[in-house]
Amino acid sequence: MDSESRSALPRVLFLCIGNACRSPMGEGWLRHLAGDRFEVTSGGLRPIGVHPRAIQVMGEAGVDISGLKSTYVHRELERPPDVLIALSRQALSACPPLPGRTRVLRWPVPDPYTVRGDEAVVLRAFRGARDEIRERVEDWLAAGAPTSE
Repeated sequence: MDSESRSALPRVLFLCIGNACRSPMGEGWLRHLAGDRFEVTSGGLRPIGVHPRAIQVMGEAGVDISGLKSTYVHRELERPPDVLIALSRQALSACPPLPGRTRVLRWPVPDPYTVRGDEAVVLRAFRGARDEIRERVEDWLAAGAPTSE
């Protein structure tokens, strides 16, 4: 797809704190489920790198996010999104100002990065976040993925 066609697509930005787990999962799911219908990206307030367990559990579901990089949300806002999907209340409250035309969807999802315990407990948290984000993306797409109100 050429850059001119790409710029005409609705731009969707997934937001969380570290751009390590939830927002890369959201980016991966929307790309996987919607194909080329959107320009999709993700960002965080304090990007720390895509978490290996996020890559692992998305791979289990057939979605490869291993090539994604953590970025600062400020960089992603240089070209304002049509839709910002906040996967963290904390990230949304600390997000830089958004242009009035950006629609904000609030999809708070528990952060698997903060879960402590043995490997089974931690993986269960990552898989839970993965599955919840997939359901929300599927529901949003089924509703016509409105980009404006």
